[in-house]
Parts: sequence; C-alpha cells; structure tokens
Amino acid sequence: MFVVVDKFEILNVHLFSFENDWRLRAEKLENAKGFVQFELMRGNVLQNFTCYNCQTKWMNKEYFLAWMNSENFYEIRKEFPPNFSFHHSVPRHECFEQVI
Repeated sequence: MFVVVDKFEILNVHLFSFENDWRLRAEKLENAKGFVQFELMRGNVLQNFTCYNCQTKWMNKEYFLAWMNSENFYEIRKEFPPNFSFHHSVPRHECFEQVI
C-alpha cells in the first residue's frame, strides 16, 4: 500500500468551494488504475483558516507514479486546477509506503 498525504490550511471564506473541488476530483480518481481510496478530512477550525488532510491510497508506489503521468491525472488537473487563492499557507505533501 502507498499513501499520499496532502495537508492544507484553507481560508474559511473558501471552505465550500475547496471541499466541492476535492469531491469532484475524488469522483474522477475512481477510474485510475491501482487507486484504492480517497479521504478528505477537516481538522482544526481557527479564526481565519481551517486545516485539511487529504489522503489517497494506492496499491503500490508504481501505480501512483504511473497515474501522475496518465491521461486521468491531466484531465483532473485541467478540469480542477489548484486554486491557491483558497490557501492560507503553502500545501504540504508527504508519501508513505506501508511497512506492516
């Protein structure tokens, strides 16, 4: 299992749009070969922004890397380009391989 985690701090005035964009992205991801699961979790709600954790799970790292060069990936990026005006800070990206 290979897990990709993206962490976001989203300005509170953009929460609905941010969540909707990711909901639509998740629907498109279901067609990707080797894709297992998508989760978008809302965390702390602060005065100006809200924390989010987005996880995608893949059968293995190779499927994830292949997806990043696939038509599905480019279709999602084209249809739902990242809107950095939603962000309070720069998103953080981490990858994990299952050990046990």
